[in-house]
Amino acid sequence: MRKFSSYGPPNTNLHYYAPRKELIARTIMQLKGDEHEEGGHYITVWAPRQTGKTWIMQEVLSTLEQETQFDVVLLSLQFLSEVTDLNSVAQLFAQELMEKLNLEKLSINRLEDFHRLFKRETLTKPLILMLDEFDALDQAAISRLVSVFRHIYNTRQNQKDKLTGENKNKNRGAGVFLGF
Repeated sequence: MRKFSSYGPPNTNLHYYAPRKELIARTIMQLKGDEHEEGGHYITVWAPRQTGKTWIMQEVLSTLEQETQFDVVLLSLQFLSEVTDLNSVAQLFAQELMEKLNLEKLSINRLEDFHRLFKRETLTKPLILMLDEFDALDQAAISRLVSVFRHIYNTRQNQKDKLTGENKNKNRGAGVFLGF
């Protein structure tokens, strides 16, 4: 017999839930891009607590992990909620991401170095990065990280315009899903 639950992501075998298949499919399409695009987009989800943001991220992660053309990472940034130094945020965030991607340790000592994690020379395939509890970060860290991700996205868009043929496939991108 199913039960109601209001504590974290539902167990779909045990709890009542709304499948939200269309929303999950649309989210995946946004992150991957459609067949006419070369890469996806970054998206942000703002919603009150306990409305299913984390569950949607987990469902998207589960689906995308079955596809081998992407590296897919879901990170909760709750562990950085008490960190106010921007460089420390960048270092700790980078360490978590490098660990999840099994990357050689890059020297990320300042927020200004953070974008190097997303370079073609670093990533082996396109990355879809999902960040949960993004709003747990210090407001200054949120502002700066959003700027970094926007810079990465714009740089990638500009590179795509200049790439042709085989070189287009060498462009590594990052789709970012921010949960607030």
